[in-house]
Amino acid sequence: MAAVSSPSPTPETTPEFLTDPSVRRRQRVASAGRAGLFTSLIIALLALIVLLLDVVNKTGGMVVYGYKIDPLTVVPSIPLEELSREELLQLAQDNIPAERIDELPNDYGMSLEEMTVDDLIGVIYNEVPNPDTITARPLETLADQELIEVLDNNITDARFNQLNEEKPFESRSREELIELIEAEVLLESVVKTWPLYPSLFNRAAIEEEIQATYPDAEYGFRWWLTPQFIVSDLTTRPETTGIRTAIIGSVLVIFFTIIIAVPIGVGAGIYLEEFATKSRLNSLIQTNIYNLAGVPSIIYGMLGVAIFVRALSDFTSGAAFGVPDPPPNGRTIISAAMTMALLILPLIIINTQEAIRAVPQSLRDGSLALGATKWQTVWHHVLPVAIPSILTGIILGISRAVGETAPLIVVGAAAYITTDPSGLFSSFTVLPMQIYSWAILPIDTFRNVSAAAIVVLLVIVILFNLTAIIMRNRLRKSL
Repeated sequence: MAAVSSPSPTPETTPEFLTDPSVRRRQRVASAGRAGLFTSLIIALLALIVLLLDVVNKTGGMVVYGYKIDPLTVVPSIPLEELSREELLQLAQDNIPAERIDELPNDYGMSLEEMTVDDLIGVIYNEVPNPDTITARPLETLADQELIEVLDNNITDARFNQLNEEKPFESRSREELIELIEAEVLLESVVKTWPLYPSLFNRAAIEEEIQATYPDAEYGFRWWLTPQFIVSDLTTRPETTGIRTAIIGSVLVIFFTIIIAVPIGVGAGIYLEEFATKSRLNSLIQTNIYNLAGVPSIIYGMLGVAIFVRALSDFTSGAAFGVPDPPPNGRTIISAAMTMALLILPLIIINTQEAIRAVPQSLRDGSLALGATKWQTVWHHVLPVAIPSILTGIILGISRAVGETAPLIVVGAAAYITTDPSGLFSSFTVLPMQIYSWAILPIDTFRNVSAAAIVVLLVIVILFNLTAIIMRNRLRKSL
């Protein structure tokens, strides 16, 4: 049977309410609102894509390497006195400018070819800057024990012992020892960098520029975001720094923030929505909660400094609990966690109230009619239905807390710390703080490691959210 299409509305068949001017006006306003919302969404997505592409563009690319310390100044040199006359003559000819060699007979009364061994040694010391470096041997020609001696002579005893404890020098290969010397003594550094996209699509032109500008330098493609970058300590050099300490600090701060904020926020939302009576005091509390949700985060940081860092420093530093070697003030993980908990509490409370308010009233009435108490109704019927929506609010709050920097700067997150935090009363740094401290530095390579840290922070936020979303979906399926 053929389908019969419905006739298009005509003035005779159009419902009367659709011809009302006020209805048409509201329809036009709604259409304009939908168009504006859709446009805003597209703009936001484009801005996010551009931002992500810019961050990824800095996580890798072509680099030119160099050394802050000349390798020839740290390796053992052959004394000039042990060289033959022919070797000394060759060294003088290779290292003294030709125009200066022509002037030597006037100054010394003889040419290089006429000089004795002692004369040649004296001329080399007088005419060649840093004469010991011209007889220095390349690292590759040194024996393993000589490489260990180079390390011992050029780094502190504490650092030498630390490296030896990590892995005994005698068990390291020649390549490992040379890499240690390059990193610890010669301070191998990146002289110039190129972004990722030109390095991938215009590499030939970059290599030509490198060969013209840095003819003798080593160069290659480098990823700044590597497993080594994630598990290494913080250092003052972008080539060797890592973010392990910052990751541990971020995870601990967020973990204790969740422990503090979620029970209090959910409990407050349940009380205000289900048990609080209508009164001026409760209305005032509700209004303040809504206002606190819009307070700038830096204000919470100042509040955290006043209360947790200064007023309660004996407790937040651990001194009151007999913690050995407590920090000199309350700038610890517990102070940061309590400050971040205050920051996200209004958001959790408001979302908890909205989730409970969305539960049908008939569910409560049925439970109460069967003889359940108010608390039993809330605990066994209202909360299980509202928990998925409550988790959504918790996800939003935690996502905000993970990326906040301003409160932690005020509370005392360190810009540079080499000791991993181990508990509530440890000094700490966090990923947002580390990203900020690197991004404001004038050296380009610090912007590369800052971009790599941003990617890690995004992954951590996504993992937090993904875990909460999976939990929420499972709870919804179980209802």
